Amino acid sequence: MVQNHGVPTQAEFHRAIANRGDHWLAACLRITRNADLAADAVQDALLSAWNKRHQFERTALLETWIHRIAINAALQLLRKAPSFAHDELDEELADTGRSPDAQRADQELDNDLASALQHLTEMERTCFVLKHMEQWRLSEIASELDTSINRIKQALFRAVKKLRVIMANRRSSNDY
Repeated sequence: MVQNHGVPTQAEFHRAIANRGDHWLAACLRITRNADLAADAVQDALLSAWNKRHQFERTALLETWIHRIAINAALQLLRKAPSFAHDELDEELADTGRSPDAQRADQELDNDLASALQHLTEMERTCFVLKHMEQWRLSEIASELDTSINRIKQALFRAVKKLRVIMANRRSSNDY
């Protein structure tokens, strides 16, 4: 278990990676929409977290701290390479505890959402992912993106409005 004082150990980092590495990669993939950029973001985050492990405060979970660093790394990579080609978001793992029909419906919804997210501006998509998929607070998003909370609210409003229309159109076109 995590010690109450001192820097995280190598064993703690290994446990965090084993427990949450896939989650960090999925989060970075939702932000970057590119498997290579997402993998780079996670790698950068792990290197940064290891190099700054003495700054880790034991009031947080190590996994949460690294998750935040990974999200920041993904956003930083997007800023550096905004024209990088985006991959499809089809790297989800199958949930074997669900029926094939339920898995297929979930996959279709994931594909529809991934496709719909492509119609948003980078600001709208980033705000939507951080707020609704990563559960960040508005103040955290504003701070990370170096903008006002009102601008974040406006981007979220536009994103949700666009996604509702796009997803409704997809549902109606799938109804026969």
